[in-house]
Amino acid sequence: MKLYSATIPADALKVRSKTSYYARQKNLFVMLVIVISLTPLLVISWTSSHFYRQSWQKQTSLSLASLAESRKEVIDLFLSSQEDILSSLVALHSKAELEKPGALNKVFAAINSSKVIIDLGVIDESGRHLAYVGPFKQKLLDKNYGASPWFSEAMKNGRYISDVFEGFRGVPHFVVAVASPDRSWLLRATVNSELFNKLLESAEVGPGGDAYLVNIGGEFQTPSRLGLTALPKAEQAMLMQAGEGGDVHAWQNSLYATARLNNGAWLLVLKTDIDTSLKEFYQARNRDFVIIICAALIILVVSTVLIRTMVNQIEKADGQRIGLLNRIRQAEKMGLVGRLAAGVAHEINNPLQIIGDQAGWIDELLDDDRERQLENLKEYRNAAGKIRDQVKRASAITHRLLGFSRKESGRGLVDLNKLLDETVSFLENEARKHRILIRKNFSEIGQVFSDGAQLQQVILNILNNAIDAVGEDGAITVSTGRTADRLTIEFADTGPGLSGDDLKRIFDPFFTTKEKEKGTGLGLSISYSIMQRLGGEILARNGETGGSVFTVVLPAGKSTDTKSLPRGDISKGLCNE
Repeated sequence: MKLYSATIPADALKVRSKTSYYARQKNLFVMLVIVISLTPLLVISWTSSHFYRQSWQKQTSLSLASLAESRKEVIDLFLSSQEDILSSLVALHSKAELEKPGALNKVFAAINSSKVIIDLGVIDESGRHLAYVGPFKQKLLDKNYGASPWFSEAMKNGRYISDVFEGFRGVPHFVVAVASPDRSWLLRATVNSELFNKLLESAEVGPGGDAYLVNIGGEFQTPSRLGLTALPKAEQAMLMQAGEGGDVHAWQNSLYATARLNNGAWLLVLKTDIDTSLKEFYQARNRDFVIIICAALIILVVSTVLIRTMVNQIEKADGQRIGLLNRIRQAEKMGLVGRLAAGVAHEINNPLQIIGDQAGWIDELLDDDRERQLENLKEYRNAAGKIRDQVKRASAITHRLLGFSRKESGRGLVDLNKLLDETVSFLENEARKHRILIRKNFSEIGQVFSDGAQLQQVILNILNNAIDAVGEDGAITVSTGRTADRLTIEFADTGPGLSGDDLKRIFDPFFTTKEKEKGTGLGLSISYSIMQRLGGEILARNGETGGSVFTVVLPAGKSTDTKSLPRGDISKGLCNE
C-alpha cells in the first residue's frame, strides 16, 4: 500500500475576515472599472501629446540651428569688420604719423561714428603706448603690454581678437589688434561690449531660454540671460564636444544649438528650455486631461456607487445573518446552561439545607452537653462553624446558578443615576480599603423601563470584577450617556486589561481570570443572561490608555417626568438580592 503526504501552505489555513473579503471585492470591481474606462482615454491622450512634442522639438531644432548659423555669420562679420578697419588704418598711416599730437584723435573720430570702439591706441614693439585716445588715458598711457598674452599673439600672428578680460581698466572688455607688416608697432581698439552683447540679446530663444558666448575654457564672453556666472561642469563638457556649426543637442530637458566662431576660439550657445517653451501646450494638455478625467469620473462614480451599494447590501445581509446565528448560539448556550444550572441548584439546595440544619442541631446539642465537659468541645464548635460557612458559600453559588433561569421580576421606571449611586455606595468602603477611587461621571439620561433589582445585580458584578482587576491603588470611572435609541453605563478601570482570548470568552459560564478561590466564573455570565432578558447587552473592550472597559447598553424608551409617576414606581425593584 502506498502512502502519500502533502503539505498545505500556512496561508491557506488562515481565516479570512468577512470585512476584508468584501473590501477586496469592492476594490477589485472599482479597479476594473477604472482600468476599463481610463486606459483607452489615457492612451489616446498620451499618444497625441507625445507626437505633438516630437513634432515641436523637430521644428524647434531646425529653427534653433538656423538661428545659430545666422548669429554666427553676424558676429563673425562684426569681428572681421573691426579687424578690416584697423588693417586699413595700419596700411594708410605710419607709426610716425599716428604719434603726432591730435592725429590719432582725428582717425578715432572718423572710424567711430557708430560708437562701437571705446578707445584706440598705438603700441610699439616693446608694448609701450605711443599714442592713446579714449576715456582711460590716465590709467593706460604709461602702461606696458609687453607681457600681456594678447600683445604677444598680435605681434606673432599680425591680427588678434582677445577673450573678455578686465586688464588695467578693471572692467570686462575685449580688444582687436592689428600689427604692421614689419611688426614694429600695432594698432589696438577696445570694442564696446554693450553693443557687442546686443548682437545676441535679440536672438529669439523662447521664454526661459539663454544665448551667450563662451571661450574654449568655458568662460562667458557675453552675459547669460539667466544670470549664470559659470557653467556647470557637465554642461560645459557637453558643449565643448559640439561641432563646427548647426548642431542641436537635447540635454536635461533643454535644446542646445552651438556654432564655433572667431576661428574656433569662441562657442556660440543658443539654449531653449523645453518645459517653458511648451507651457501653453502643457496647459492645453492639462485641460484635456481634466476633461477626460471628469468624463471618466462620471462613469467611475456611477459605477462605484452601484458596486458599493450592491456589495454593501450583500455584506450587510451576510453580517446580519452571522450576527443572528451568533446570538442564537449564545442564547441556546445560555438557555441550556440555565436549565442545567436550575436543575443542579435545586438538587444541591436540599442536601445543603439538611447539612446546614444538622450543623445547627449539633451546635445546640453541644450546648446541652456542656455539663459533661467534653474534652474537644472547642474543636467541635469550630468544625460546626466551618460546616455552616461552607454551606453558605455553596448556597451562594447555587443562588447564582439560579440567576440563569430566573424569570423577570417586577419591572418599572428606573432612575439609572440614582440606582448607580445606591449601588456604588455598597462598595465604596471595600474600594477605599484598597485605595481605589470610584469616580462618577453622570449625565442627564432620564429613566428607563426595566428591572431595577436585576440591573443592580449586573452593576454589582461588574464593579466587583473591576475592584478585583485593579487590586490596589487605582481608579474606576462610572459614566452614563444617552443617545436617541439607547442608554449606556460605562465602567472603566485602571487594571491590566484583558487579553484577546479573554475578551472572546469573558461571558462564557465558569470562565474566570481570577484565582480559583476568588471566583466561580458565573458573575458575568449571569449578567449577560440578565441583559439579554432585559433587551440590552454588555460589551467588553480594552481602554485606549490601559485597563478594561465594560459598557451596559439598554434600549431607550420615552423619557418620563418623575412628578407624573405613580407613587412607588421610581424605585421599584431596587432592593439588593
